[in-house]
Formats: sequence, C-alpha cells, structure tokens
Amino acid sequence: MEISIPHSLGRDEAKRRIEVGLPKLAAHIPGGGTMSSAWTGDYALEMVIKALGQTIPVALAIEDAALTGEVKVPAFLKMMAGQIGDFVKVSAGKMLDKE
Repeated sequence: MEISIPHSLGRDEAKRRIEVGLPKLAAHIPGGGTMSSAWTGDYALEMVIKALGQTIPVALAIEDAALTGEVKVPAFLKMMAGQIGDFVKVSAGKMLDKE
C-alpha cells in the first residue's frame, strides 16, 4: 500500500520531526505491538511494526514536500489494510505537525 503525506517543512526539518516522534510511536501500536526503525539513507527510513503476531514492514522516504512510502500488509491482516495504512499516515502526520 503506497502512502503520501504532504508537508511544507523541507527535508531536514521533516526528518528532525520524524526522529523526535519515533520513540513515542511504539506506545500507540494497538494490542501491545512493537516497532523498530533504522535510517537506511539520509532521508530513507525502514520500520518494522509487529502486532497480532504479524510483521508489517514500512519503507518511508522524506522528500522536499512529502513523506512517501510503502506499507506491506501481510495476507493475514489484509482485511485491516485500510486501518493499518491510516495508522501509519496519521502517526507520521502527527510527527510532522509537532515542532
């Protein structure tokens, strides 16, 4: 599932806000899930969300005017794909909105 979240922060400020918000994100994963993340490039972030016994890889790229990426929802959770995508979009949007 492809996602795109527009912003007007520029790449560096968007990255800073994502970095500040990442530690808080795990606390909001439903069902006591966990999250790990690693920067794979200057503006590329790989995350792995584990919830309900499933692993959900997320790849994000910070661009000048948008945060774009892909959420790979496993077959077992396809019925919840919209909710999972919304969780990632809303969470990333909140991180970008906070100074």
